[in-house]
Amino acid sequence: MLQNNIQIFIWCLSLVSTTFAIECLPYPVASVCKIEYVSYNPGDGITFPKGYQQFIIKSSVSTKKGYSKVATMDPDLYEAMHRPSSIEMIGVALRTIALPSELLLGDFTGNWIASVDTSSAENYKITYLDLSSNTLDDMHFVKRLVNLEFLSLRTNRIKTIPALVLNTLTKLKYLYLQYNHFTTIPWNDIPSSLIHLDCSHSVVRSVEFANISLPSLEYLNLQYNFIPSINVSDLIQATPQLKEAHLFNVDIDWPRMGEIMSELASKNISYSNYYDGCPFDGNYTIKLGRCYRRRRQKPPADVGIDKKAVMVSIVAVGSGVLFVYIMLIACRRMKQLRWF
Repeated sequence: MLQNNIQIFIWCLSLVSTTFAIECLPYPVASVCKIEYVSYNPGDGITFPKGYQQFIIKSSVSTKKGYSKVATMDPDLYEAMHRPSSIEMIGVALRTIALPSELLLGDFTGNWIASVDTSSAENYKITYLDLSSNTLDDMHFVKRLVNLEFLSLRTNRIKTIPALVLNTLTKLKYLYLQYNHFTTIPWNDIPSSLIHLDCSHSVVRSVEFANISLPSLEYLNLQYNFIPSINVSDLIQATPQLKEAHLFNVDIDWPRMGEIMSELASKNISYSNYYDGCPFDGNYTIKLGRCYRRRRQKPPADVGIDKKAVMVSIVAVGSGVLFVYIMLIACRRMKQLRWF
């Protein structure tokens, strides 16, 4: 009896410690392993195929097992993947990341990531990091990622861009920060290597380009913030390589936006012209980049002619005239009867 219980216990342990083997889907690039479904929690036994430098894990609605669920990207999971140089985990319900120091490319778009651990004692090699559409509210973790050339924190919950964080990213060329909640931009911390900057659709309250230098910047997007004024002369002086600038803000009145567009055009800088075909008068307005004709206001109820009252009056007068006419005819008939 005891021996049977021991065997059952050992069998149960073997079930708990089962290692799940992951298989790659057919893919035309030999060094890439594409995976449709992964389920992982810390402590789970899991193995990935060997010989791949890039893993793409993206849930598919067609999978019978449902959506992938990877609770965390931790060192054990990275080891189980055989330390690849590129990882894409898109829409897998990821919540935390312990960023591997050897990783070169990381795409973790469309998850629930609230924190990124970059406390490793080793230097980080990563050059491309996409954390778009997550729940990050802090970006101090990027300070140590000194080899970054591409960084996207688009559509997160970032309320401030900390000082002395971006200035460590001396190789950064592309920075995407749109759809966040920060109110100011630390222009003096922007690395001189930056080519492309997008801070649109946020809550920036002011910008000041005097006494700053962005010598490599070619693209700037600040539209749909709450910026009341922009000094284009200072902007052009600070960005000698600027080729494209999107500066539309609803807090800048129409005449001033017209002047801004003229200044940009004079320097051959392209821009979004939301006023094209939209007259600069009180009959039209711009909303979300589109031109709309204002609705004409209806006159107050006590102004003008009340059609219903007029109709009632006409009916009343007509009825009175008809009554008088009938009475006249009746009187004449009665007089004629007296002669007989």
